[in-house]
Amino acid sequence: MNRTVQLASALLALGDIPHEHAKQMTAEQIISLYQFDHHPNRKRDGGPDEPWNLTPRLIQAHRWKTATVDAPAMAKDKRIARKQAEHKARMAAKGA
Repeated sequence: MNRTVQLASALLALGDIPHEHAKQMTAEQIISLYQFDHHPNRKRDGGPDEPWNLTPRLIQAHRWKTATVDAPAMAKDKRIARKQAEHKARMAAKGA
């Protein structure tokens, strides 16, 4: 048994794909339905590509989480960093 079959089997154990549908699919087709999500978010928090930091999600669920959770959080981080930089520049200008 190869790693592709093992990975497909592990993904099926999540219960996202009905058994009857899975029986009609190849291991590659099953795997193609998933993306691996970083937690913490790799772009935001520097989370590594390690097994303990990855969660397999169906593509649509991963896109939804990215759009509703990750992207707004990253935007907030950018706003905070920009405001802090502006404040620091104002304080430096006052001191000069």
